[in-house]
Amino acid sequence: MESIKYIYRCVEVIICLFIFSAYAVEEGSLSVITDPEGIEVWLGEKYLGDSPIENRKLRTGRYTLKLIDPIQQVSATEEVFIQENKTTIIEKSLKRKFGTLKVKSDPEGADVIISTSLGKTPLTNDFMNPGKYTIEIRHNKKYFEPIFEDITIPQGKTVELTNTLVKKSPFDTKALFRILLGAGAIGGFAWGIYEQGNHKEEKIKAYYFEKEPNYDKMDEAKVQSDKAEIKRNVGIVIGVVCVIAFEIVAFF
Repeated sequence: MESIKYIYRCVEVIICLFIFSAYAVEEGSLSVITDPEGIEVWLGEKYLGDSPIENRKLRTGRYTLKLIDPIQQVSATEEVFIQENKTTIIEKSLKRKFGTLKVKSDPEGADVIISTSLGKTPLTNDFMNPGKYTIEIRHNKKYFEPIFEDITIPQGKTVELTNTLVKKSPFDTKALFRILLGAGAIGGFAWGIYEQGNHKEEKIKAYYFEKEPNYDKMDEAKVQSDKAEIKRNVGIVIGVVCVIAFEIVAFF
C-alpha cells in the first residue's frame, strides 16, 4: 500500500510540473533607442511608449516593430525576434523630413521673411522644406538696414543665422541727391523770380527813356531787359528739371 501511495504522489508531482511548464510564459526583453528621442514605439498593434524603451518584458516570438515620429511625419518598420531570457536591442536613426532654420539678430525683434513673414527673431522653425531660399531680416525700426541672404536648408539638418543689423546713415547717397536737387529747385525758381523783377524794371526804364527821349539809355535798358528775361527762363528751367529729378530719385 505504501509503495502504491508513493507512486501516486510521484505521478501527481509530475502532472503538476507538466501543467506548470505548459502554462509558464517564456519571456525576453526589448530595448529601443532612437535618434531623435521621443519617437512612438509600436509592437504590432500595441503602443509601448515613446523612446527610449528599456528592458520591456515580452513573450518570446516574432513581432513587427514600428517607429513613428508624428511631428516630422516619418516612420520606420522592421521585424524583431524576442528570445527567451535575452534582451533584443534596436537602435534606429529616423531621418527627418524637414529641415530647421534658426535666426538670431542684434537687436532682436526683426521680421524673418521668406515670401511671407515666418516670425520675429530669435526664431526657430523646425518645418522648413529642404531647398534654397533668399531670406530677408528686416527690423520694424526703419533706421536699420535690412539684410538679404541666400541659404540652403538640407533635409534633416539645421541652418543657423546670426546677424547684426546696421543703422542707416542719415545722409546716404539717395538722401544727399534729394537734398541737392531740392536746393537746386529752390535756387532755380528764386533766380527766375529775381530776374523776372529785373526784366520788369528794365522794361519800365526803357519806356520812360523812350518818352524823354533818350535813345541810348532806352536801348541799354532793352538789352538788360532781354538778358533778365533769358536768365528768368533759365532759372525756371533749372527749377523744373530739379523737381522732376527729385521725384524720380524719390520713386526709386
